[in-house]
Amino acid sequence: MRTRGDVLRFAVAFALRGARKLVRGLRQGLSEEERFRVADDVVARLRQHGDPWRLADELPPLTGKGFSTPPVCASPRQSNAPDDAAAD
Repeated sequence: MRTRGDVLRFAVAFALRGARKLVRGLRQGLSEEERFRVADDVVARLRQHGDPWRLADELPPLTGKGFSTPPVCASPRQSNAPDDAAAD
């Protein structure tokens, strides 16, 4: 089963594919091994801070509807409809 830390690790490693464009002086892109070493270090450093992100928590099994990270918090729905009070 995958944990939240595993998902973060893969996301960081994927994001580092474009590191050459972001890091000044990096003439070559990072190899896959280098990207995953950086990603592992990021996850390890976050865990050193008490793990408020719950990186060790297992994710629920996939339901076949695709993967989506659980929502961080529920936000009220935004509406573009005019307010009733403004119509008066």
